[in-house]
Amino acid sequence: MLGDIKVFVVETPAQAAEASVLLDEVWHATSMVAPEVIVAALHSGGYCAIARLGATGDGEVVGASFALATNTGILHSHVTGVAQNRVGIGIGTQLKRHQWYWAQLNGYHAISWTFDPLVRRNAWFNLVKLGASVVSYHKDFYGELADAINVGEHSDRLLVHWSVPTTGDPQMGTFVTGNIGDVVVPTPDDIETLRRQDRSAAQHWRSRQRESFALLAKPGAKIRGLDNDYSYVISIASEKI
Repeated sequence: MLGDIKVFVVETPAQAAEASVLLDEVWHATSMVAPEVIVAALHSGGYCAIARLGATGDGEVVGASFALATNTGILHSHVTGVAQNRVGIGIGTQLKRHQWYWAQLNGYHAISWTFDPLVRRNAWFNLVKLGASVVSYHKDFYGELADAINVGEHSDRLLVHWSVPTTGDPQMGTFVTGNIGDVVVPTPDDIETLRRQDRSAAQHWRSRQRESFALLAKPGAKIRGLDNDYSYVISIASEKI
């Protein structure tokens, strides 16, 4: 089925509008990224791609990805989404790999993006499937969000970097193993369902993670990755006496 999907860079205002509509549908939002913003970003060296059904790329739009140009050598991927009825067949991976090769071709040494640390499937996809590395943790990174997925939630985020060497192909990550002295931070099985069924329990998960991630303020502390229980592994440097 993946052979019947084509990913390509947006080149026209009409294609920008298609990307915008897809992202609105995924997030149940209005102007998640407005078409004119996409056009302006592309004109300024940014990136936007859409995934279409059909080997020739003339079918239904089933995915989109939008990234901002920077002068840091790091392309910032603001949002990537896949149509709900097409989730789980590899379109997200195709979009991110396309973005990776575009970044390589255009001289970027890494791609950055953020994700909600409570969403286990995103943690696995970003850290294990793609091999990105956690750079930092931010409480309420975006402030208050109004889309249907995030409304009423704190916008706590992990910022990741995905390395883009000048040659070669993207390399997958792996689960990590905790060492003595490491701290593990669990993730819920399915935070999205929990938010719909038990808001209080979902908020408790957020509070627990915030308390654990406070350890990252210590010098040398970092998230090394995800273990095979889908928990974040935090290593804390020993203090020298």
